[in-house]
Amino acid sequence: MTQKRVSIKDVAKRADVSIATVSRVVNKTDNVTPQIYERVMDAIKELGYSPNTAARSLVKQRTNAIGIVVNNLHDPFFHDLIKGFEMAAQQTSYSVVFCSALGGDVKSKEAYVKYLSNGVVDAVILYGSYFSDESVVRYLQESRKIEYVMIENDVPGLACNKLLINNYGGAKNAVKYLINKGHTRIAHICGNPNKKVTIERFNGYIAAMQESHLEVMDGFIQYSSTDYKSGFERMNALLDLKEPPTAVFCSDDAIASYAVRAAFDRGLRVPEDISVMGFDNQTILPDRYRGPEITSVEQPLYTIGMDSIRLVSERLKSGQAEEPVIRTYETKIVEKETVCEYRKR
Repeated sequence: MTQKRVSIKDVAKRADVSIATVSRVVNKTDNVTPQIYERVMDAIKELGYSPNTAARSLVKQRTNAIGIVVNNLHDPFFHDLIKGFEMAAQQTSYSVVFCSALGGDVKSKEAYVKYLSNGVVDAVILYGSYFSDESVVRYLQESRKIEYVMIENDVPGLACNKLLINNYGGAKNAVKYLINKGHTRIAHICGNPNKKVTIERFNGYIAAMQESHLEVMDGFIQYSSTDYKSGFERMNALLDLKEPPTAVFCSDDAIASYAVRAAFDRGLRVPEDISVMGFDNQTILPDRYRGPEITSVEQPLYTIGMDSIRLVSERLKSGQAEEPVIRTYETKIVEKETVCEYRKR
């Protein structure tokens, strides 16, 4: 036998108040006396009343949910970022709806954003630095339907909420760190060519080499494909050079993990024979990496995840048009096991 659903009318009858009073308590839209509030809450608990969230959102024109679109939820890279999203959502009493666009597919992102912004959520957070994301961002900007925040992307000419990483400065500091360890023959394995961060980190590498008056030797810049596993092939290409580098700065930790595997495959020791440095300071590395812990550049992903939720929460509460928020987060070097002082052999 199906149990009858408890209604707001049942709660009002049990608490001996009007339906309107119950509605005010549930929606927190008006003050009621402590005594009335307690009576209504007691009735809700006794009857097991659960407000119809969908109906409430229609009345309030709010869903109390935030949509988050990322490139691939299965990528270990997102571990700390997702923890930040979830922690801040709990603190601000928002629900989060995660959407995963495998491989950064722009059509999937467009479909997700159109779906989410059609009354499904109150705000959208779009993570990623793909150049192809511009059409998705412009849709959010031009439709003006919903509050949104971009993380790690900066479409020129668009004034919107942006949380950015100083990738250029982080890469520059990474290369200078290697130089301070005595390395002068430093190579670079670039990341996905469709990502803004790849260009920024490449430029940081070049700037550090130029400022230190070091030559970027032929073959020292290796271009990976869209797959981080190509770090294995690119490292082999570096090791095949007549005069290989003594250190390699990789655009991210996933690439670095495969660069380390390639060095081991050639019978080399890391860092004694060749130093390897990454970017991101990933908590979990792909494909069961079991090598030495990778010296890396840490970006505060957990903090950024927290801040993005808090930012949209504050702007939704204000309900007023405000100037876009633009924040740039600094990085720091985390010393681990894949870099050592250069010793001439």
